[in-house]
Amino acid sequence: MNVMIIIPAFNEEKHVKDVVTTALKYGDVIVVDDGSSDNTIENARSTGVKVIVTKTNKGKGH
Repeated sequence: MNVMIIIPAFNEEKHVKDVVTTALKYGDVIVVDDGSSDNTIENARSTGVKVIVTKTNKGKGH
């Protein structure tokens, strides 16, 4: 069974790496960064997963 896990993130530099590392135990991961102004993108990319980036924060409803 293949599982794709999509993790939304906004200014989560302190936690995104741990969340992604744990999620990778259960399936493939994509992080969607919602316009973070901290190091969320870099920390997520350091895990080797695909990261989709929006330039501005659109909120969880988008």
